Amino acid sequence: LALDLRKSYDNLFFDPRQPNEKRFVFDPWVVRAGDGLSTSTTANERKDTDSPGSNDVVLESDLTTPGEVDATARQIQYSLKRAQLSQILDDSQYEDMIDALSRLGQSIGCSCITPPWLSIYTHGDMQNFHTDAPHGPLAFVFSITLDEDYGTKFTGGETMLMRPSILDYWRNFTDEAGLETPSIMRYIPPTFGRCIAFDPRIPHGVTPVFGANDPRHCRVVIHGWFAQPETTFFGDFEDDPEAKAEVLAVLNESLEPLIEALGTGEIGRVCGYLAIKIDFDEKNGSVSQCSAVCDTLVADPEDYRGVVGQDMEGRDVFEDPVSDVKLTIEENLGSIQISDGLSGSIV
Repeated sequence: LALDLRKSYDNLFFDPRQPNEKRFVFDPWVVRAGDGLSTSTTANERKDTDSPGSNDVVLESDLTTPGEVDATARQIQYSLKRAQLSQILDDSQYEDMIDALSRLGQSIGCSCITPPWLSIYTHGDMQNFHTDAPHGPLAFVFSITLDEDYGTKFTGGETMLMRPSILDYWRNFTDEAGLETPSIMRYIPPTFGRCIAFDPRIPHGVTPVFGANDPRHCRVVIHGWFAQPETTFFGDFEDDPEAKAEVLAVLNESLEPLIEALGTGEIGRVCGYLAIKIDFDEKNGSVSQCSAVCDTLVADPEDYRGVVGQDMEGRDVFEDPVSDVKLTIEENLGSIQISDGLSGSIV
């Protein structure tokens, strides 16, 4: 798939002297942090905020240095050239690509993908930190960047992901050592043919690209979101309507006590996305394995209960709602029983 997509991309720029109508569909997307944001805050009001009165009670997090608001607004948020992939590929190749990426999404419980973008990053292009929570439970980036160009024709262009420990910084804080970049961020190179999927709630971005002005030798990626979670079937269940109906009926029946167990209030709330794969034993129809294939669960901060007791040595025991939820799910779904003779999995 990556080779075919790269071939189609290269054909766009094979002879830069010859016009190609598909090249004209790229949007040179440059957005500063303050662009397009409506605000009722005037310059005088910002000045007042920057210099609070002596009688005001101001939290440290509310303080701004004079000029900070304007400086923030000038930061580059997005800089790249992008086009809807459907406008670049012919219909059959586009459908093949959608089928391939949708199949990948189905393996983690998402039935489809959003219309994907093709983006080009040349010298100076980047994406600053942002989140994409409303679009789908998982974002994906599929690279068709040439490995021989990365690090030679250009540097940068890595996908940045903030580490979870930073998102929960103070709970894990220690003053025994400082932190540097590797402990704060992940940097994933645009390796050819690699598709990465990640929780779009996590602050992420793309490091600035340096050195490449030629679209034939720069960062080139296809990206979008996996969307619409629903039960997906594999193996014998996939093409057998009767087997699928049986498994779905058994699954729905098992979900009732599971939902009841999770709703008692004894387990803390969580938020995020969890896809469970259930493998069935063909010999006896029992569950041979129940495992998470995608897990972005975190404790709901509005329901976090902190210390819930002490261990035998008197040390505090903190609530772990994520583990409690997953254990409850495994205990309930692990006891599902279907007719023997069927081999397959559901997510």
